[in-house]
Amino acid sequence: MTNKPKITDNESTKELLDTVKFLDEAKSICEAIPFSEKIFPKFENVLSSFAQLKDQTSILLLPDKFNELFSTHGWIAYESMSAEVIKNAIHLHETSGLDVADAYLAETYDEAILNWGIMRFTSYFEFRRRMRLAELAKIDYLEGRYHACVPLLLSLLDGIVNDVSKHVGFFAGNTNLTAWDCIAGHETGLQNLAGLLNKGRNKTSEDSITIPYRNGILHGRDLAFDNKIVAAKCWAALFAIRDWASALQDGKKEASHKKELSWQEFFSKINETNQINKALENWKARSVSDMPYLPFNGNISELPSNTPEAIVGRFINNWQAKRFGLLSEDLLNYTNPSQGIKAGRAKQDFSKYTPTSYVILDVNDETSAISNVLVEFSFEIESKIINRNLLIRMCYVDTENNLLPRNFENGRWQIIQNSFSEVIYNDNFSQE
Repeated sequence: MTNKPKITDNESTKELLDTVKFLDEAKSICEAIPFSEKIFPKFENVLSSFAQLKDQTSILLLPDKFNELFSTHGWIAYESMSAEVIKNAIHLHETSGLDVADAYLAETYDEAILNWGIMRFTSYFEFRRRMRLAELAKIDYLEGRYHACVPLLLSLLDGIVNDVSKHVGFFAGNTNLTAWDCIAGHETGLQNLAGLLNKGRNKTSEDSITIPYRNGILHGRDLAFDNKIVAAKCWAALFAIRDWASALQDGKKEASHKKELSWQEFFSKINETNQINKALENWKARSVSDMPYLPFNGNISELPSNTPEAIVGRFINNWQAKRFGLLSEDLLNYTNPSQGIKAGRAKQDFSKYTPTSYVILDVNDETSAISNVLVEFSFEIESKIINRNLLIRMCYVDTENNLLPRNFENGRWQIIQNSFSEVIYNDNFSQE
């Protein structure tokens, strides 16, 4: 048992745990040296900056514990899964049992989580081309039609893996769902889950199941699969596959030799973390009185620069002018395709309907890194005016798309494309 690989052995996790261990040892040495604070004053500041990090390293141990408790029951940990959810599920399993933890996990797959998960499909072609079906599965799931969404989600799982791997689907016996330095792609993760979900079901049963057995469901042998827990586990598997595919796209199919940080780079990262923390402490959400220009439908140059509403205005102006290359620059993209590919995708999605006018009605600064901009759009389609209010979600990110406090330098506002799904992915939009 002790020789089995763990997620904490992943390079990025192990690196952080080793760093904390090193700092612990360094702190012990400093405490043992008389007048160490005078000899190494800057290093003492570094150690105190890492006090909070040390308290948080227990989070790194959670995925292994989660998989140990839940992987044989249809749940696995993955990168975009909330650490708080993982922690709560482990606690419930240990205090109240599997059934309570199972139900809790299923409840966390609500509309907000599904919207966020599907939004992340936009940056990967094989997921993106299936967004219409994912949106339909979401509607069925939220309205309790589990008999409809479960088979659809299982088919999406199989097809996506087939296209991403260029080889075989999720349920093929020889599928390789591992990836280096990836939580979802750890051998205790998706690889185990695929084996469980592909288990043979040779007898017809009317007993309710809590694991989405593909063979039993699609071959008509498990007749009571239509429940929320089974459906939620399908969503979880789909989002885990998204994280696995992202790892492959980042070149993590096999281990790479990562260059070690120099001490100068190491302390530079500490300084950057401190600056971000300070920016978070100083941030305050804007009030209505801070935005007297709302509602707004004028010249976007009159909006405060580098605000979410200014970027939304610029995006819509480019949309109206069919400048799809410029438009694509304001869309959040978790991959790094060429400018031509980005422009082509934007043209495919945003050329079908073009707004004739718009009004920015309201802006809600949800967090230091996220704002929601409410916009009223008018579209003229076949001599008919269609009005829609869309809530456009904005993220303030760095060059690698990590969230930053908005008062931190070198960040940029990016639009989450799924905000426009009602228009660009709705086949019936023009008939409404």
